[in-house]
Amino acid sequence: VLTRDSVTVSVDAVVYSRVFNPVISVTNVKNTQYATQLLAQTSLRNILGTKSLQEILTDR
Repeated sequence: VLTRDSVTVSVDAVVYSRVFNPVISVTNVKNTQYATQLLAQTSLRNILGTKSLQEILTDR
Protein backbone atom coordinates (compact mmCIF):
# COMPACT_ATOMS: atom_id res chain seq x y z
CA VAL A 1 0.00 0.00 0.00
CA LEU A 2 1.31 3.45 -0.88
CA THR A 3 0.67 6.03 1.85
CA ARG A 4 -0.05 9.73 1.40
CA ASP A 5 3.62 10.53 2.03
CA SER A 6 4.73 8.00 -0.65
CA VAL A 7 5.90 5.26 1.71
CA THR A 8 5.20 1.66 0.74
CA VAL A 9 3.83 -0.44 3.60
CA SER A 10 2.77 -4.06 3.84
CA VAL A 11 -0.54 -4.70 5.59
CA ASP A 12 -2.12 -7.89 6.91
CA ALA A 13 -5.85 -8.04 7.50
CA VAL A 14 -8.59 -10.47 8.43
CA VAL A 15 -12.04 -10.06 6.89
CA TYR A 16 -15.20 -11.66 8.20
CA SER A 17 -18.21 -11.69 5.91
CA ARG A 18 -21.77 -12.93 6.01
CA VAL A 19 -24.08 -13.74 3.12
CA PHE A 20 -27.58 -12.45 3.87
CA ASN A 21 -29.28 -13.71 0.72
CA PRO A 22 -27.58 -16.79 -0.76
CA VAL A 23 -29.81 -16.89 -3.86
CA ILE A 24 -28.88 -13.35 -4.91
CA SER A 25 -25.25 -14.02 -4.01
CA VAL A 26 -25.05 -17.09 -6.24
CA THR A 27 -26.94 -15.57 -9.17
CA ASN A 28 -25.16 -12.20 -9.23
CA VAL A 29 -21.56 -13.05 -8.32
CA LYS A 30 -19.54 -15.85 -9.86
CA ASN A 31 -16.97 -16.16 -7.05
CA THR A 32 -18.14 -14.50 -3.84
CA GLN A 33 -14.95 -15.19 -1.89
CA TYR A 34 -12.78 -13.56 -4.56
CA ALA A 35 -15.18 -10.62 -4.93
CA THR A 36 -15.10 -10.06 -1.16
CA GLN A 37 -11.30 -10.24 -1.17
CA LEU A 38 -11.02 -7.66 -3.95
CA LEU A 39 -13.48 -5.33 -2.22
CA ALA A 40 -11.54 -5.57 1.05
CA GLN A 41 -8.21 -4.93 -0.69
CA THR A 42 -9.57 -1.94 -2.58
CA SER A 43 -11.20 -0.44 0.51
CA LEU A 44 -8.07 -0.90 2.61
CA ARG A 45 -5.85 0.60 -0.09
CA ASN A 46 -8.16 3.60 -0.51
CA ILE A 47 -8.36 4.29 3.21
CA LEU A 48 -4.65 3.83 3.94
CA GLY A 49 -3.70 5.84 0.85
CA THR A 50 -5.19 8.94 2.46
CA LYS A 51 -3.10 8.57 5.63
CA SER A 52 0.56 9.23 6.32
CA LEU A 53 2.82 6.53 7.74
CA GLN A 54 2.78 8.25 11.13
CA GLU A 55 -1.03 8.23 11.21
CA ILE A 56 -1.16 4.54 10.27
CA LEU A 57 1.32 3.59 12.98
CA THR A 58 -0.42 5.62 15.70
CA ASP A 59 -3.95 4.42 14.76
CA ARG A 60 -3.24 0.68 14.71
